[in-house]
Amino acid sequence: MPRPVKVAALGGQTYLSSILRFFVKSLASKTSDWLGYMRFLIIPLGSHPVAKYLGSVDSRYSSNFLDSGWRDLFSRSEPPVSEQLDVVGRVMQYVNGAGVTHQLPVAEAMLTCRHKFPDEDSYQKFIPFIGVVKVGLVEDSPSATGDGDDSPVVSLTVPSTSPPSSSGLSRDAMATPPSSPSMSSALAVVGSPSSPYGDVIGLQVDYWLGHPGERRREGDKRDASSKNTLKSVFRSVQVSRLPHGGEAQLSGTMAMTVVTKEKNKKVPTIFLSKKPREKEVDSKSQVIEGISRLICSAKQQQTMLRVSIDGVEWSDIKFFQLAAQWPTHVKHFPVGLFSGSKAT
Repeated sequence: MPRPVKVAALGGQTYLSSILRFFVKSLASKTSDWLGYMRFLIIPLGSHPVAKYLGSVDSRYSSNFLDSGWRDLFSRSEPPVSEQLDVVGRVMQYVNGAGVTHQLPVAEAMLTCRHKFPDEDSYQKFIPFIGVVKVGLVEDSPSATGDGDDSPVVSLTVPSTSPPSSSGLSRDAMATPPSSPSMSSALAVVGSPSSPYGDVIGLQVDYWLGHPGERRREGDKRDASSKNTLKSVFRSVQVSRLPHGGEAQLSGTMAMTVVTKEKNKKVPTIFLSKKPREKEVDSKSQVIEGISRLICSAKQQQTMLRVSIDGVEWSDIKFFQLAAQWPTHVKHFPVGLFSGSKAT
């Protein structure tokens, strides 16, 4: 087998998302052995959940790209007067030293979108992701938009050795939503810094657990094969496909973190002449692991969601589904590391 070609991806998580989408699309019509021909080198700029995970399993990667010097240099609005950091040296160390491949699982987000014209039916988009999906309050850097054809353009050309198959990835036209509860752990959050919902939004989240052994923390005994539902007023919903920090063992499921708004409680005062005052609103956080499939929709049908997938924002979403594994044979995204117990 030929040595993998190293492809450097220098940028934020939105740029990596664009590369991932073209990688999945380009290799959909290729045989499985093509998956071993490339190794992506992730050089992070700005907030980057995938890079943060990679640093947790490779200490040398962390010291190169996750230390305070690297973060400070690329978070400034003005370029430094003198280059105090050997950027080229660090990048070349990575290019020359990334000798192993870490396979990140590729998950699927299916978005059901409102059509621009009222008399038209809704349509679906299928988006691969490896990191985070969010709904609610998002405090990360501004997201790129992925609506229509305005998503970031990346050219990733794969030489053809055979005629393209009809199963080539035009995910808007191909693949159907999962018919059985089989989704995995991607990080998903719905929302944006300029969220139209205020600080909370009413959502219904239906999810299925992957395996009987993968249950919620603190001994949750609910049936893994049945649907579980959360219906509340949420500050945020976040689903992650990434393993826990420091864990090289890849999981086949997702983890979801939800932050709900606690109901106001009337607190009586000692003065009878005064009305009971309202207690300040508290937030409650909950982590649910081992999720194989997830469906999220707004409580009110007329409310459209804004969803951030690996940093790319998608708007006018009626509801969305997350599945832990991409349905084609392109199920992993090969990333180069210096070392790692699960690298190949």
